[in-house]
This record gives sequence, C-alpha cells and structure tokens, in this order.
Amino acid sequence: MSKSKIFIGIAISFAFGILIASKFFISPEAPYIFLGICAAGFALAFYGQNFKTCLLALFLFCAGLGVLRLGTSIVPNQYADLLDSKQQLEGYITEDVDVRSNEQLITFTPNGFNQNILITAPLTQKFFYGDWVVVDGKPALPKNYGDFDYQKYLERFNVYAVMSYPKVLILKSHQLNPLKETLLKIKAAFIWRTNELLREPQSSLSVGILIGGHANMPQAIVDNFSKTGVSHIIAVSGYNITIMIYALASLAYLVGRRASFWLATSTIAGFVVITGASASVVRAAIMGFLLLLALNIGRQYSVVPALFFAALVMLVINPKILFWDAGFQLSFAATMGIIFFMPLFDRLANKIPKLLGAKSLILTTISAIIATLPLILFNFGILSLAAPLVNVLILPVVPLTMLFGFLVALPFVGPGFALVANWFLLYILKVTSFFAGLPYSYLNVQISVWIFWALGAGVFGIYFGLKYIADRKIVGSS
Repeated sequence: MSKSKIFIGIAISFAFGILIASKFFISPEAPYIFLGICAAGFALAFYGQNFKTCLLALFLFCAGLGVLRLGTSIVPNQYADLLDSKQQLEGYITEDVDVRSNEQLITFTPNGFNQNILITAPLTQKFFYGDWVVVDGKPALPKNYGDFDYQKYLERFNVYAVMSYPKVLILKSHQLNPLKETLLKIKAAFIWRTNELLREPQSSLSVGILIGGHANMPQAIVDNFSKTGVSHIIAVSGYNITIMIYALASLAYLVGRRASFWLATSTIAGFVVITGASASVVRAAIMGFLLLLALNIGRQYSVVPALFFAALVMLVINPKILFWDAGFQLSFAATMGIIFFMPLFDRLANKIPKLLGAKSLILTTISAIIATLPLILFNFGILSLAAPLVNVLILPVVPLTMLFGFLVALPFVGPGFALVANWFLLYILKVTSFFAGLPYSYLNVQISVWIFWALGAGVFGIYFGLKYIADRKIVGSS
C-alpha cells in the first residue's frame, strides 16, 4: 500500500472515530484502554513482520484517537450557574458582528470565561470586533427547533449561551488583534461601498458571491437559489478560492515565484478571516495552500491526499464540525464527487463535443450532485431538477461578476464598474427566478436516516458501476 493511501486510511479512521463518538455515548476511560490494546497489537504485529495486521492496528488506533479528540472537545457549560438570571458581564466582542436586516448577532466572550455568548441586539447601536463592553441581561441555553439541534450547532462555534436584547455599553474599542480588526474594517468598507453603488438585491448578492453570506438577501431570492441548485455561489467555497489562486499565481510572471507564493498565501489567509472561516472556505484554503506550495517547490500536487489532509487538520482543530456542520459535509462530499465521478463521466462522454465548456460544467455539476444528494435531501429536503442547466447558464458569468463586483470598490471609476456588475447580477437573478418558478423544477423530498444511508451506499454503487462501464469501454476500444 502506498504512503498516500496509508495517510488517507489514517484520516478516514480518525473521522470514523469522531463519527462514532458523536452518535453514541462512550465512557471517558474506554478510548485509553482501546488505544493501549491497539498499540500493543501494532507492536506485536511489527515484531512479527505482519504488515497487514500493523495497518489494521494503526487504523484502529487512529479511530481511537478520533473518539478521544471528540471527548476532549465536549466540555461542561461554563454558564450553567448563570442561566435565566440577570447578570452583568464584562468582556470583549471576539468575532465579526453579523448585521442582518432587522437585528445583529454579536459573539461576546466575558472576562474569566473561554466560551462565547451569542447576543441578539437591535440595529440602533453600532458594534465592532475588539470592542470592550459591559452586558446586562439574562444568559439562556439556545433553544432547539424540532429536529434541529441548535445547541450543538452553536457549540461548534464555541457558543454555549445566548442573550436576547440585553443592555450593552461600549467601554473601549480596538482592544483585540489589530490585524484582524483591520481586515474586518476593509470588509465593512467594501460592503458599504457596494451598498452605495448597487441596489438591492443586487448589492447583497454581490457581497454574497464575493465574501459569502445571504443574511440581508430577501428570502424569496435565497429560496430561488436553493430550488435551482446554485446556493453554492453565495456560500463562499473552493470555487472562489480557486479563482483567487489562479489569478494570484499568474503574478509569478511579474513578481517572481516566491513573491507570488507569499502574496497569494497572505491574501487567502486574509480572505479566510474576512469570510468568517466557514468550513468550506477553510477546506478550500488548506487545499489551495498545498497547491501553491507544490507549485512553489516544483512538486506534483495530488488532490486526493490534499483533500484528506485538509479534512484531518480541520477535524483535529474542531472535531464537532464532522457531525454538526452541514457546510463541512457538503464541501467535502462535493469535492470528492468532482474528483472521482468527473473523470469517469469524461471517459464515457469523450465523443460528445465540448460545446464551449458547457459539457464540462454539466458533468461537474452532475458529479457534485450525485455525491451530495444524500446530504442535501437529509438536511434540506430539496431536490433540484433544474440544477445542471442553471449551473451551466450561471457559472460562466460568476468570475466576471466577481471581477466587476470587486472593482466597484475603486475610487472614481467604481460607479462604471458597478453598472457592468449590475448587468451580470440581474442576469443571475432573472435566471434563478425563471427556473425556480417552473413546474417540477424542484421536488420537496424528506428522507429518514435509514434512507440517507441507503442513498449513501447507492452513491458508491453508482461509482463502481460507472467505473466498470468506463473500464470495459476502454478495453473494448483497444
């Protein structure tokens, strides 16, 4: 077995251990006992030169590490004794403020605590990252909504309590990381400039495409994107990072390979901070950094080990995202689908003309849809039948929309670029609105956990079936 396959096996085993521990209760002592048994088994197999048993013991050991890592991330709620009673807490705003159409969400960390409180506040006051504040209100546990475990969802952000419209007094500003504050100020200035030169909903769509998020976008438009299967363009992901990497890597011809590498790396790191470090962005950023590193040192880039390396790093840092972060799940599954299904479809459809790139877009979209379908149906209950066609119509204009949307921020010439950006944004809105309104463009499909696993098995079945057909086609043509 090659080193890359062993590494992939380690990453899968670690993730499997986290998954098991996320679903079932495991006593705190059990992982240590299991790890000891696996270590002993590995030592005996290594002494006996039994390579297969060594690998099995290694993978089981990594699964045990996954169980242990999740266990260490589950900690008692520090606010348990303060819940539902009025408190006056002093601390800092530790993340970018999420300003919405009728309220704002503030991540607050009180002094003496390392867990966060999510505050809902009116728009009458302005808050910013790094503000030192006094908060007067009642901490409460987040309320779950039906089958949606809102508490676990927030815990992945280290949020263990909420406050609804407390009194907040700003004591001082600029009290935390000045670099992060500067980046977030750049983001705020860019959003202000976009809102000044573009009307709604084009302005919020432009911001969503460039830096993610749709909090201020009308719900009807968000629903249209979901029904037509193009929500990914307003959820910053690998597509945005890829465009940035190739644009910045092209500077190597002007400033040199090393300078281009550090410029691209620092830009991507800043972009991760600005966009809120969502799971899909972090995954894409890690893979993008590995691609840049490979280009810089002249090594071959292997996308599959890079994907599993990114997943492993993210799970070591925050194991809760595996089970409670749909963004991480969808980003990983979509990338896997493109990596494994796309080559098979290419081989099977090699006689179909490229049609100015439409063929590649269709095959890429279908590859991602197949891999993410179980997750989409289980989490959102929407099956978009129009997604392949709508993606073909929209994705070619997204890079141009990003370019002109970014150039809106320039002084003097910004209004001219805003006019061009507005044309592309209106085109995207019209296409999604038209197809979302067609009969049977999407289906509402709710599935149980058992159907989810059956569909997951079906995805593997489709892959091996296509591989068998593609291999036979090659043998038959030779």
